[in-house]
Amino acid sequence: MASQVAQSNSDDDIALLLANIASEQCRKSYDLLFRQVAPRLLNLARKQFVDESLALEMVQETMLKLWLKAGLYDSSKGNAMTWIFSVSRNVKFDLMRKGKHQQSWIQGDDLWPILSEEEDADKVSTEDQELVSNELKHLIDKLPEEQADIVRRVYLHGESQQQVSEILNLPLGTVKSRLRLALKKMKEVLDD
Repeated sequence: MASQVAQSNSDDDIALLLANIASEQCRKSYDLLFRQVAPRLLNLARKQFVDESLALEMVQETMLKLWLKAGLYDSSKGNAMTWIFSVSRNVKFDLMRKGKHQQSWIQGDDLWPILSEEEDADKVSTEDQELVSNELKHLIDKLPEEQADIVRRVYLHGESQQQVSEILNLPLGTVKSRLRLALKKMKEVLDD
């Protein structure tokens, strides 16, 4: 159990934490693992990514994979930190691949050019603006509440993704993922 693990960073301790997570889904072990491993992963990620948000996303995704795949760790094949860094490396490659395709991501401005182009706002009638506003509210209301809240905050209230992350006490990567998924759903509805 997690209480058997001291607050040290020895590989045996980390291996025991992974075993507890795999066998018992022990949240205390995960908390200890997170406190011991996440700062090391963040230091590594900051060296690999210039963008702080990508570094944080890499850590978040790696830690999620450790929770989900802790049972795949095999101590006979290597030490725990080496395995964790391998998981992290794979996450980094996934993020880099995703970054190459980033131009195909849906941006808010793609959906609502009227809201993003201040100079064209005068050309749009009040009636048209009201129609667009009602359509947006209708689309947002169809989203799951956790996604709808983020869309409202970012695109209707003008909060940054970082501000939303802090206000909702969510990792920045989670905010970005929920926003991206929400925009994708809204675009699909608009395309139909």
